[in-house]
Amino acid sequence: MALSWTSESYDEFWVGNEKVSVPDLGEVTTRSLSTWFTWGLTDNLALVANVAHVDVDTDGLAGFEDSGVQDASALVEYRFARVRSGALQHDFVVAGGLRTPLSNYVADAPISLGDGTTDVLFRFVYQLRTDGFYFSQQVGYDVRGEDAPDGFPLYTELGRTWNQLTLSGFYIRYLADGGTDIGDPGFTFPSNQDETQRVGAKLFYRVTPRIGVTVLGFTTLDGRNSGDTSGVSVGGSFAF
Repeated sequence: MALSWTSESYDEFWVGNEKVSVPDLGEVTTRSLSTWFTWGLTDNLALVANVAHVDVDTDGLAGFEDSGVQDASALVEYRFARVRSGALQHDFVVAGGLRTPLSNYVADAPISLGDGTTDVLFRFVYQLRTDGFYFSQQVGYDVRGEDAPDGFPLYTELGRTWNQLTLSGFYIRYLADGGTDIGDPGFTFPSNQDETQRVGAKLFYRVTPRIGVTVLGFTTLDGRNSGDTSGVSVGGSFAF
């Protein structure tokens, strides 16, 4: 089980590929509390679930705000291969599941809790470990509901562990398979071609064999129909 609290904000965003700021919005701040559950069914099979409560508000002229339970996701993960070669260990994992809203929030708005769609999620993960170093690459495909375009989430992480401490850097990219730009005729906010690139750093400290603490920060490199967001997150993990 893991809990995390995240605060992120932006005062500029991309309309299509053009970065702008709008006084009516001002600075948009999102705070979320997420809970993650992992159930190990066998040594190679696990069920992973997540739910988040989100608060979003602005300090602009319009004073947009919203708060509530966002989406829940549940995936089944299966490690179908582990290969050892000398000091190297290679793990190969596939996962699939669903993400769906848990509340009737307004999705088609400049400021919202989410897209309000039910999505089918697919993931493939490769992990390499050797002598305290590790590398992880995740690629995925999201089959989106309603008028939201399908997407390709990518996540890369490289880290080093010293006893109880792990330091890592990560790169996140999300590519949408088509979609509209803000301001296009007939566009909706869920239908937008929402894309982003982010980088960040993470620190994990293992307090005991069953308790760990995580601190991370991230910033946005580029985007499309998305906010130029920076944020921080703190969390704890607990094994039972």
